[in-house]
Amino acid sequence: MAASRGLQPSVTWAQRQDSVFLTIDVKDATNVRIQLQEDSLEFAATAGEDGALYSFQLDFFKPIRREESKWSTKRCPEFYLRKSSDETWPRLQKGAGKLQWVKLDWGKWADSDEEDEKGGFDTSALEDHESGMDFSGLSQEEVEGSDDRDSILADLDEEIAIETDGEDVTR
Repeated sequence: MAASRGLQPSVTWAQRQDSVFLTIDVKDATNVRIQLQEDSLEFAATAGEDGALYSFQLDFFKPIRREESKWSTKRCPEFYLRKSSDETWPRLQKGAGKLQWVKLDWGKWADSDEEDEKGGFDTSALEDHESGMDFSGLSQEEVEGSDDRDSILADLDEEIAIETDGEDVTR
């Protein structure tokens, strides 16, 4: 599968000595196409009301163990990639230089001296890549998505009163 030309999604990543964790910022992705190889990942999906296409191709810094890797596409696509050898990668991608669309996931990141206290990545929600993804256990709320993100912004819709030099203005 060659990655079709589409919008470039943001990708965040973190690592441990034995693994890499990727999150692709494409919420509620549909028509997901994934081609995971030992040295690369090709991703394509549609999302949003207009069905915009998101895609990318990424060559890994070093090989991974494809058969031990997992992923999930429940909310944002997430990948747990098992490294072929236990070591810290200086970057995610093969070539030198920075990919503007790839950022560190500081929430999941652990330096080598912190790995024991942070532990491994929680992969309980991810599926083994060889098995099909089974969505039969999802509740209707999980299928439709959480309203938590909406409740955070709810107060932005409220009218507020602004007082300037004796005038009351409602916005």
